[in-house]
Amino acid sequence: MTVEAAYYHAVIATDGAALESDVPIHAGSEAAEECRPGCGACCIAPSISSPIPGMPNGKPAGVRCVQLDDANLCRLFGDPRRPAVCRRFDYDAELCGDSRDQALARITALEVAT
Repeated sequence: MTVEAAYYHAVIATDGAALESDVPIHAGSEAAEECRPGCGACCIAPSISSPIPGMPNGKPAGVRCVQLDDANLCRLFGDPRRPAVCRRFDYDAELCGDSRDQALARITALEVAT
């Protein structure tokens, strides 16, 4: 099966330097082969405007998603109720960096910039 990828271009200022990246958004992808299990940055840093079970109005940036468990894993992973925006967001080495802290900082910077 072939999965077509879509990208959005991001310019993020981190540590005084600009990071430019074409961040992949994979339509229908549920697997992020290089994602760090337990990171959860993508479930905390960005705002999500679509409804999430338990958060009918979505979530503001910097607020932990109610579907993120104590191990920082999504309770809705693989569940059809998982918002489409969450299914499409995928691991990107430049955006996620080398650690959870870098991922949080970079995704937060992207959120502020947009």
